[in-house]
Order: sequence, then structure tokens, then C-alpha cells
Amino acid sequence: MALTPRHLTAAAAGLATLALTGCGSDDPDGPPSGSESVTTEATAEGIPAEWLEATAEGWPDSQGFGGSTPVLTRDPCLLLDTAPEVLGSAPEITDTGWGGYSGGEDSYRYVCGFLSPDEYSGQVQLIQTDAESAQATIDDFDSQSDTDVQDNTVETVESGGLEVHVLTRWYPTNPQGEYQAVYLDEEHDAIVTFEVNSLDEEDFDALSPQQVTDTLVGLLAAG
Repeated sequence: MALTPRHLTAAAAGLATLALTGCGSDDPDGPPSGSESVTTEATAEGIPAEWLEATAEGWPDSQGFGGSTPVLTRDPCLLLDTAPEVLGSAPEITDTGWGGYSGGEDSYRYVCGFLSPDEYSGQVQLIQTDAESAQATIDDFDSQSDTDVQDNTVETVESGGLEVHVLTRWYPTNPQGEYQAVYLDEEHDAIVTFEVNSLDEEDFDALSPQQVTDTLVGLLAAG
């Protein structure tokens, strides 16, 4: 489940070298066939200025302006031309749009959803808010624990010079899993998330917090 404006826990490519693939390696010195390891040399300094500028410019005239729930359309994604490949499958971007966020009229979230039919869905999200709300979002995210219907683990993972907060979630009563990687850019009071959900057990086990972190950092570096 995606980040929400106030109570995150309640609602809960230039990327070829960063794709999460399940293919075997033909390199005798590389990882064994079937390995899910990811190699990334990408480094990022934060959220790309172009992402912040484009989403801020579009927010006041968007259909979601003034509301808390994003209004999604079939318009192109302002953050990505294509969604990142996961487990050897390249998803299609399905919908995009803005919605309000805690922090005032200038605060918003911009969502690009993607889907690989019968395999997984997910989204990339940019949140622009104030320093207090941004930190509260991260604190809420980090405080998630197990519930009757969720097994939750949150950890901090480093990649490309950035520190990323990662949620690993499994639904034991409705067997499926998801990962959320969340990066806070303190300089701009902005957050970017990368989420993959609706994973069956095999695909859930094939991914890792490090892999989704590497993909998020790759998106930032490519942006």
C-alpha cells in the first residue's frame, strides 16, 4: 500500500545496468545462474531538479489540486519515460496524477503507477512538502511493525551514496508481498518512493531490500 499524506502506516530507464533481473549469468566469474544479484555503479546527489520543477509547475492546474486523493489520468509520467524492469519483466506505466499532502497548499504528491500483468504492480511517487511533514512521514514509515495481517520489516539500506528506508511486507492471510523504498531529500523537503507490490511468494523471495534500493537510486541518477 502506498504512502498517504498524514497516516502512512494506516493506508498503507538509462537503467539497463540497474534492472532487477532473474536471468542467469554467462560470465564464469559472475554470479551463478538464477542469481538475483544487482550490480550498480549509479550515484545520486538527491532528487533531480527537473522532477521537482516539472511536478511543482503542473500541480496548481492538475485535477487533484485542492484534494487529498490523487486524481489519476493516462498522461505521460513526468519522472520516467519507461518504468524500471523488475525480475526480467518490463512493466507499462498505467496512470499518473497529483494529490494533496500534509504541509499546506504547496504540498503535493505526484504518482506514476506501473503494471506487469499477472506478475506485479507498483508506483514511483514524489512527495513535496515542508520539513516537519517530510520528517514525520519518514518517522511513521520507520515505525511500522507487524499486524494481524502484515509481517513488516523496515531497515535502512545504502546505495549510490544515499541512505534509503526500505519496507519489506508480506501478507500471510492473503499470500503476497511488497517492497517500498523511500528516500528523503532533506535539502528540498521532498521524498521519492519506489514500490513493487502484488508479488507472489517466489518473486517476493527473489527480490531484496538492496535490489529495490538500487533501483530507486538508479532512477534518481538517471533523472
